Amino acid sequence: MIRIFSLVLTLALVSIITIAGTDTASTKGKKGELISFSTVVYVTALPDVTTNSHSGWSTIDLETLAGTGLLSGATGPIDLNGLYITAEQSSHEQFTNPTFLPATNVKKGKSKGTFYLSPPINATEFGAPVVVGEYQLKVSAIDGCQIYGEGKWKSKAKNRAIDGEGEITVCTNWFWLSATEGTFFSQITVTGSGVAVD
Repeated sequence: MIRIFSLVLTLALVSIITIAGTDTASTKGKKGELISFSTVVYVTALPDVTTNSHSGWSTIDLETLAGTGLLSGATGPIDLNGLYITAEQSSHEQFTNPTFLPATNVKKGKSKGTFYLSPPINATEFGAPVVVGEYQLKVSAIDGCQIYGEGKWKSKAKNRAIDGEGEITVCTNWFWLSATEGTFFSQITVTGSGVAVD
């Protein structure tokens, strides 16, 4: 896993973007603080994919992702370090080779989902999410990324520790885990600003 983690980081894109925060009723008058973190997630199980083999367009209704470790080096209006990231997303993308995932690149498409940042309880269990962010991505392929996505994220104040918004980029590549099995790993970079919710 460390080797895979290192390979993904080597292929990762660096994105430094800042965005002004938003105010809500519970956070009015507070200035947004910089939010930034970068981490690696993997597709936990290959999802069901509906594919048009002629056009290459594929639809995934639900895909689950999980972090390879706890966040570190993060900044924000609350301490994000030590939190664990998971995500659920759906997508509609056109692939160059939808029948053989390791050799495929995305031509174009969109994906959207929700990411959760949760504190660990022990090595295998996590508490209720303290940050929940909705995101939307436009995807394509670039050098070093079979699937490259960039878009926006937002976390609303209600029942959340952060009210904020910003940019998200995702660089995804296939990695073999054994001679016969593999999955997609993604380097995610999240930037923006927000405030701690009272």
